[in-house]
Amino acid sequence: MNATTRHPGWTMAAYAAAVFFIVLAIGPAIWLVVGAFQSTEADLNTLSGPWTTRNFEEAVSEGGLGIAAINSVIVTLARAGLNVLLAALAAYPLARLSFRGRDAVFILVLATTMIPEQVIVVPMFKIAAGLGLYDALAGAVIPFSVSAFGIFLCRQAFLAIPRDLEEAAWIDGAGSLRIWWSVMLPLAMPSLALLALFSVIGAWSDLLWPLIILQSEHKFTLPVAINRMLDLFATNPRVAYAASVLAIVPIVVFFLAVQRWLKPELFGGAVKG
Repeated sequence: MNATTRHPGWTMAAYAAAVFFIVLAIGPAIWLVVGAFQSTEADLNTLSGPWTTRNFEEAVSEGGLGIAAINSVIVTLARAGLNVLLAALAAYPLARLSFRGRDAVFILVLATTMIPEQVIVVPMFKIAAGLGLYDALAGAVIPFSVSAFGIFLCRQAFLAIPRDLEEAAWIDGAGSLRIWWSVMLPLAMPSLALLALFSVIGAWSDLLWPLIILQSEHKFTLPVAINRMLDLFATNPRVAYAASVLAIVPIVVFFLAVQRWLKPELFGGAVKG
């Protein structure tokens, strides 16, 4: 028997393990969706009916999701846009320019990724409050307007770009900022799209910091509003489930929109042979 041939038992075990982990990953999401469509007469601990859309209607009409959704869109777009822009700006000199202490600065930036967010919440809140950002949407945006992960991701993308393209732009008279905008960013688009996706997901689903920095109900983001709904609809948590399902839809739509950029083939063809 060929040494590379697998025993049928091992193949079945591998498929069974894959199915188990898939169910483990998507099971809570399926439970959430089913619970959102269940009526109040249904048992919340089972997947049985009857089904209804009333939970979604109550979530929108009585849960105040409208203004919360607008706030989430504003915070998410601002945080994701600033994160991509500032991370790309910071990563370019760390990847391409030579200056004393460059590697030390990069190591210091990476070191911040080892600090849990919960550890810096209190000092970050004091700084934000001192700057007048308490109970303001700007307070939910500015502290997370750039991330060490984003800088690292953009730096690695810039390092993968051939220097010949940059040198050709220098010869044509382009400055550093023009090269960054016209050469580096287009070629790093897959990494920027990935960073944008991570930033949007993180900002859209962030609960801890908005819960701390925002006080007024009309400034709540969706996660904060949904968390509040668990108390308002304690007798029928299916309304909060329905709100959570509605909150997932924009993330899925955004992923489908940027999916075409998440392909390494976009790097190909920049330099020929």
